Amino acid sequence: GVAMDETRAAFDIVTHLASLGHRRIGHIVGHPAHGASGWRLNGYKQGLERAGIKFDPALVVQGEFSFDSGVHAATALLDLKQRPSAVFAANDDMAAGVIRVALERNLRVPGDLSVCGFDDTPMSSQIFPALTTVHQPTDEMGRIATMELLAAIRTPHSGQMVRVPYTLRLRRSTGPVQA
Repeated sequence: GVAMDETRAAFDIVTHLASLGHRRIGHIVGHPAHGASGWRLNGYKQGLERAGIKFDPALVVQGEFSFDSGVHAATALLDLKQRPSAVFAANDDMAAGVIRVALERNLRVPGDLSVCGFDDTPMSSQIFPALTTVHQPTDEMGRIATMELLAAIRTPHSGQMVRVPYTLRLRRSTGPVQA
């Protein structure tokens, strides 16, 4: 099989936000039926722990990987008395929903709210501001999976989990926390 270390990638995003001074970092969890949602949530929690930030369940909202669920989750997060200064959404579609709600409320992105996604979909570099996200080499993953499958057919039990690298794409939707 082929996997990217999604937990580690999410950890890196939260570490990036913490390095910019963010202490109240919201997270929009992906669809509950999808394995990636749990891995990304774990990475979020580990990133907070590494930065010495106490986990606050009020800052975690369930999403469904859709734009609309991102809008609903962002509304809940930005309605909090102490709203987050950054939001890490578990995919780019939900992150786009966060940017929409922020701009509707006259919040500047990233001036008032930093936003991150995950997946580096084409839309992530098309929207404004362009989205900080995680790039996964999906073509490479498909190629390796095919080679692994062929190897397993030739030599049963030879298959191994191959980790492929990911890249943090730092774009204009994240910036330093405002004093």
